[in-house]
Amino acid sequence: QQMAGTLTRKQMIAELTETSKSLEERKHQVDLVITALKAEEEADQARFEQDGPEEEEASGSEGDTEKM
Repeated sequence: QQMAGTLTRKQMIAELTETSKSLEERKHQVDLVITALKAEEEADQARFEQDGPEEEEASGSEGDTEKM
């Protein structure tokens, strides 16, 4: 007999399988965001190379350096 609050091996497997599926879905969503960010980065780089550095500095989109 099992004590209250303990899981059977089958219950554990079921819960871990569900957790694994959930994590796979979240990973897929994160991968989509990464892909989108890479595409934006490539588009920005192409625009920078086409327009020249003046456009990039004027837009202030990088935000890497802050003037005080």
